[in-house]
Amino acid sequence: MAIIVLQELDAAVHAAPADPDVPGDPDDRTFCGRPTLGMEPVPYEPAGPGAPWLPPNLRRRECPDCAAALRT
Repeated sequence: MAIIVLQELDAAVHAAPADPDVPGDPDDRTFCGRPTLGMEPVPYEPAGPGAPWLPPNLRRRECPDCAAALRT
């Protein structure tokens, strides 16, 4: 499954599944359930399975609910 990393302006960084019809775009909701409309994509792609889902410089802004959803 492709993961799109998004951030709210001046807030948390979220993860969303890729839109099944447009793989480079996020689906309508993040893994924590927030709407992706208005969120900005982060120019980052995980290196592969088991790699961190967000860049190290954004860890302090990680959405804990998205992180938990990605661990399951």
